[in-house]
Amino acid sequence: MSDSTDHRLGMDRTISRRDFLDGLAIGTGMFFLPLGCWPGEREVAFAPEKAPGYYPPALTGLRGNHPGSYEVAHQLRDDTLWQTLGRPRDTGERYDLVVVGGGISGLSAAHFFRKSRGAGASILVLDNHDDIGGHAKRNEFTVDGRVLLSHGGTESIESPAQYSEVARGLLTELGIDLQRFYTAFDQERFKKLGMEEGVFFDRETFGADRLLPGGRDEVSRAFIAKAPFSKAVRSDITRLYHNPKDYLPGLSSAEKKARLAKMSYNDYLLNVVKLTPTAIPFFQTRTHDLYGVGIEAVPALDCWGLEFPGFEGLKLDDGPSPGLGRTPLLEMNEEEPYIFHFPDGNASVARLLLRRLLPHALPGQTMEDAVTARLDYAELDNDAAPARVRLNSTVVRVRHVGEPGKAREVEVTYVRGGRARIVRAKACVLACWNTVIPYLCPELP
Repeated sequence: MSDSTDHRLGMDRTISRRDFLDGLAIGTGMFFLPLGCWPGEREVAFAPEKAPGYYPPALTGLRGNHPGSYEVAHQLRDDTLWQTLGRPRDTGERYDLVVVGGGISGLSAAHFFRKSRGAGASILVLDNHDDIGGHAKRNEFTVDGRVLLSHGGTESIESPAQYSEVARGLLTELGIDLQRFYTAFDQERFKKLGMEEGVFFDRETFGADRLLPGGRDEVSRAFIAKAPFSKAVRSDITRLYHNPKDYLPGLSSAEKKARLAKMSYNDYLLNVVKLTPTAIPFFQTRTHDLYGVGIEAVPALDCWGLEFPGFEGLKLDDGPSPGLGRTPLLEMNEEEPYIFHFPDGNASVARLLLRRLLPHALPGQTMEDAVTARLDYAELDNDAAPARVRLNSTVVRVRHVGEPGKAREVEVTYVRGGRARIVRAKACVLACWNTVIPYLCPELP
């Protein structure tokens, strides 16, 4: 050991009597562990949700896949998990159904299962995050004693008129009255405030800082003339918006859609429309608010559905193409305003689903009081309740007990608090990310 290492470790410092006695107590305690519990076999209670201050919506920072939610899954992916995890412990718990994933899909699966099997059906929902809802995150901020709500994930019940009978029925069961949004949401608010859409051109990208009204959905010739564009860019953008052309001649609508589905909007503009590369920055961020990525990562077919420029001359059929299952996103919205969302987005939908499963966890009776009610996380995993939600639990293996064709049970292994545990169920629904399923359930094709 080098002198510098000794110094960093504090080897040059004296040991106090207190430090010595503390160390002695720890060392002595090792010898009084029950036989069979060393090393690492003693069960330590891990139940952060039971702590009085446990309330994920009030946490700050990046709250998507937060630290603690993904590490175990990454170890499973990297094939390093089982070497360090140790032997899973069978909890002895048996359920009618185990659901992997506590998002809206998972909570809905639990809801419909109990609806078909009765209130006494035993259900366990496992989720790797510290909160329910999956992509439907709730954020709470307390400012000067006032609680402010925001969505930290999916926001809207989009185009509910397009929903299936089952989906619309679920909204009704949850007490979601769509007509209430028409009176709760002020659709004219921005207009009353004298605000309108505009485009800001930044100096770093376009050579000048300039704010122009309009230019989002309809780009007029006057707007193009005022924008800080070069002559070549101005000409190309004018052509794109005001001179529709069939850039894929000789192909049917279905063939065009199939080709658009396999290229990005960036590639379409550059290689098919033949826009000058210096025109691309004007469109680059158009997909940020919906997809979180630029146009180089979004299919051109999606951008046609969003009514981006460059497709009018293609004369594509409005309906979805065979095999693609895609419908223009804005076409679905034409008859409905974008107003069907709670203050915390779809987190309230998840909370209403949870209320149906565990009424004691979320007090109240209506869609309005579900927004302001405080969720009691200590009630999610209650021994006395037939339905339970267990957070901070990453499922790592799902397999039949015995031959798949004859098995009557499914064994589900999950990691919680650094330890692997096993539960069994008569049925299992994988309501998690499809990309992780091949790792945790190799039996599936």
